[in-house]
Amino acid sequence: MFKTLREQYIADQEQKRAIRAEQWAQGKRWKEEDRAVRLKAQQENSVDLAEHNVTMKTAASVSYLTLVCHEDTWTFIAKQAFGFWCPDWDNSELEKGKGPWDWNSYDRVRPNPNLTKGRIKKLEAGMQEVLLSGHNLVRILETLRNGTEEVRLAHAARCKTLYGKLAQFVALVDPALPTGQSTGVPYRIDDSLRQDPA
Repeated sequence: MFKTLREQYIADQEQKRAIRAEQWAQGKRWKEEDRAVRLKAQQENSVDLAEHNVTMKTAASVSYLTLVCHEDTWTFIAKQAFGFWCPDWDNSELEKGKGPWDWNSYDRVRPNPNLTKGRIKKLEAGMQEVLLSGHNLVRILETLRNGTEEVRLAHAARCKTLYGKLAQFVALVDPALPTGQSTGVPYRIDDSLRQDPA
């Protein structure tokens, strides 16, 4: 009887080891599959350096544009580019004792976007207009491109989409045309729905 119990115990232990080895192998396969999917998504989100360089050079020559988007979109962009932002702010000025932020949070904003009063106009339904200088546009494009390399895919995809939208604006700029014709052109980030359901 003792021999039978011993053989049963050994068989149970071997079965447990086999199950654990199978679970480990399955977990390893899943991790490799997830890693492959993640790498593919990161490659799809990345922006080519040569293309980015051309976009940056053109963006630097923009005097200013009027970006029209939802305040949540602007808050995301501003947090990426300037480090700290709240949706209800309508400027980036710091006034002693008042202003959009206190002295402690002001130190977290780098660099200062110089969005003085009147450069952010709140519209209805959460939309707003932001007068962005070429300097700010370059800063935003650079940080959005860096954000596409994020490990979190949702964040990287959002950065890639917004980068693409701003790059579309920059692609409309024609340095060969006389200057001053596109100053303050409104550019709207607000995709529409298809009218015919697919």
